[in-house]
Amino acid sequence: MRWLFAVPLVLLIGFGGLGLVQLFDGSKPTFERASRAAPTMEFASLDGPPINFAEAATDKPIIVNLWASWCTPCVAEHPLLVELGAKHPGQLWGVVYDDTEENARDFLARLGNPFHRIAHDPSGQGGLEFGLTGVPETFVITPDGEIIYHLRGQLTYDDVQGLEAALGSGG
Repeated sequence: MRWLFAVPLVLLIGFGGLGLVQLFDGSKPTFERASRAAPTMEFASLDGPPINFAEAATDKPIIVNLWASWCTPCVAEHPLLVELGAKHPGQLWGVVYDDTEENARDFLARLGNPFHRIAHDPSGQGGLEFGLTGVPETFVITPDGEIIYHLRGQLTYDDVQGLEAALGSGG
């Protein structure tokens, strides 16, 4: 009968181990390909008229990167965004998430501005409309306002290839 006292401990260790395996499972994709509508809300802009991503006036798909000056992974991925913006002029747009305009402008002055247009989301509501789970996140939106690619987390070189493939398939 003494072994009955060990059952809860064994179960706890087993569930804890299962949780750790799930947490560190690197085979899970960091992106989703499900198509859904882009946010219809109007964003203030750092560089011109307000922006509505569901009605973005472009004949090509756009990449939208949500970022913040206080976000360390955003700083780390920025050189890739600079390359991406140079390679795809007019197709890289940014959304400054939960940040001040002054901090955003300082960030871009220091690291370079790869964005064609920059929306400002100081309250974070626009990020919620996108389905943001945490900055940085990147989306590809077709000319008809559909999100066809959603990448969570910091960009890598492999992720850039996926974004470029989505640009090619969304036009």
